[in-house]
Amino acid sequence: MKQLFQIHLEKIAVGAALAVALAAAVWWWRQGPQLQAVRMEVVAVNLAGDVYERVKFRAPSGVPRAWSPPKPQSSGANWVYEVFTPPVIFYDGTTRSFVVTPPGNLRDSGMPFGIELLDVRRELYRLQLLGYVGQPGDFQIAFVSPKFPETMLVRTGHRFEELSLTLRDFTVSKVDISDDPEHPVYEVAAIATLHDAETGTTITLDNRSRKFTDGAVAILRFGAAAKPREVREGDTMQDDNVTYRIERIQLDPPEVIVGKQIPGLPYPETRVLKPGSSESTELEAKPTTQRLQDPRSTNVAASPKLIP
Repeated sequence: MKQLFQIHLEKIAVGAALAVALAAAVWWWRQGPQLQAVRMEVVAVNLAGDVYERVKFRAPSGVPRAWSPPKPQSSGANWVYEVFTPPVIFYDGTTRSFVVTPPGNLRDSGMPFGIELLDVRRELYRLQLLGYVGQPGDFQIAFVSPKFPETMLVRTGHRFEELSLTLRDFTVSKVDISDDPEHPVYEVAAIATLHDAETGTTITLDNRSRKFTDGAVAILRFGAAAKPREVREGDTMQDDNVTYRIERIQLDPPEVIVGKQIPGLPYPETRVLKPGSSESTELEAKPTTQRLQDPRSTNVAASPKLIP
């Protein structure tokens, strides 16, 4: 009985499928002429109106037009600045408001900003390769660092504890520096490979050039007779009762943004300092390289500190 019922259902399903297929074939046969007419229909754009006529182009006049002067702002006529130029704004403690000209107490006393930018340069890496002494297989490598006054003579494997650096390898080889392969010109190059524990990277030093970081330092002078000082972004200096803060150092073009906080004023005075040509020329650093010879034949390496 069960098998007969299953066979009956299968016959019904087959019959329904045949009926759907037959209905689709009939619909396709009846719609065929209309579809063919749509395919054969020509689509054309109906252009109406006058015929296009080419208009002669008029060349612009050669008279230049200048921008009109800027209009005074609601705060006053002096509140006008160049585009992309940070404005210099003062705070007047007597009126408790911002002004574009120095307040009377600063203007009458002739109080200067108190700081001068001499130069902006890339920051040197904390260790530099100076040269070497000795024979192949028994080299003593000479390093210098801004943190130490003396030259350090070390061997491969030495760890500079205060600098978080380890000397991994040292090689001396001839390097072709010419562009003509038929007439090579060789130069002796000393290469030191170190591990930087602070960044976890491998650093390569070459005695032919100095190693720089991606940062920048500024050379400032506080007062006319003060000794120049090297500062970095975020540094804070105290001069009597005035506090200076280095907000930003820019290499190109060279400039430094400095904030000056005076006691009694709620807001610091901010200025953009740019180096003067004469001061920059005097402090311009020239890269130097030096190879230390055998201490017995020269006095150059007699003063370095030998680190075992």
